[in-house]
Amino acid sequence: MFDLSKRTLGILCVTGFTLSATGWYKALTDEGTATGGGAAERKDATAGNGNGKGERRKPADPKLASDPRSIRLMELMAKLDGDAEPGKPNATFVSAAVLTLEDSLFHRRQRDFRLLMEKMRPEDARAIHEHFKELERKGRYFGPEYEAFAMRWGQVDGEGAMAFWTAREPFDLKPNDMANLVTGWANSDPEKALAWVEGHQDLLGPMNAYRPLVVGWLASDPVTAATWLSNAKLSPHQYVDCVNGAALDKVYSDGVEGASEWLASLPQDDNHPEGAAKLGWMLNIGRLQNLDPGLAAGAWSKVGSKTWMTAGDFDVFCSSVAIGNGGSLEGFAEQLSTKWPAAEAGSQFARWTEKDPDAVGSILAKLPDSKIRDAGLEAMLGTLEKTSPDQAEVWRKELGQ
Repeated sequence: MFDLSKRTLGILCVTGFTLSATGWYKALTDEGTATGGGAAERKDATAGNGNGKGERRKPADPKLASDPRSIRLMELMAKLDGDAEPGKPNATFVSAAVLTLEDSLFHRRQRDFRLLMEKMRPEDARAIHEHFKELERKGRYFGPEYEAFAMRWGQVDGEGAMAFWTAREPFDLKPNDMANLVTGWANSDPEKALAWVEGHQDLLGPMNAYRPLVVGWLASDPVTAATWLSNAKLSPHQYVDCVNGAALDKVYSDGVEGASEWLASLPQDDNHPEGAAKLGWMLNIGRLQNLDPGLAAGAWSKVGSKTWMTAGDFDVFCSSVAIGNGGSLEGFAEQLSTKWPAAEAGSQFARWTEKDPDAVGSILAKLPDSKIRDAGLEAMLGTLEKTSPDQAEVWRKELGQ
């Protein structure tokens, strides 16, 4: 067998996923059973191809599916809406879930089960939960699949899901399952999810359920969610935890610059410590090693002037950017010169110099010639000339000034 790179494997996985999803969608639309369908959709499905003869559309080509198992699942999914009865579990849906969970191939099982969950109704949830419990009794653990189920349960019937769990004696909902339920519920009805969390603190113990609440809420209404987080009466610990949970989601929703701008906008007071924004930034540094120089400069420009940023933070960020750009900071320094105002940069370098001139000198030694380096040099040397003229002269020679 030839060894494939991670990138090649990723491309093949995405391609396979796309082909399978396309086949599923075509099967659903051909049978006129897409969500929200009814008599009109079924009529359209038999309306033909525009020749007025009312010919039925051709069934989905099974070759669009990757294997017989996926073809069988497509067939079951095409029947789901037609077999559903209000107030009763859909036996066809349950059969499709059972079939999918029997798949021993992890990635295919994950793909198929998560797509199937999009068709789950409130009436189906209890039956799926009970099937998971049966599988557990047989020694078959499906952690990732249950996470997907719990989130979807929260989306389609968060109130019913929590009523089910709170009725149990003792209350034994696991924290991870709780987090996924709350995330899903907050994604579809954040106000009710918030009311439940605030009214059941006695059941939550040390768990901070506000964190998954904010994550789910941000995905559906980021403006309102961010405003609530800034104004909420949370403990400092809860607030920091919520920001950390939301930081990566903001990168996905708003891009790296938008996420940085959001971190920079967070309030800072006794209940909203600046450490929340700093930790939110630091947790993403490891993921920023392949950034385009322009995006890296834009991201830093939003947070670089904050008091919670240190010279060491800037040094770490520069190193991360260099790793993804052939070891060079040329493009980054050039772009940063246009996005980080020289006055702001100078003030920050001066503040850093007062605390750690050696760290600043080390940074400036790495930065290529640019306006941002000039601003840093001027600020550093000007500060040292006031506080330590001898040290200023040493650094002037060291940096070629």
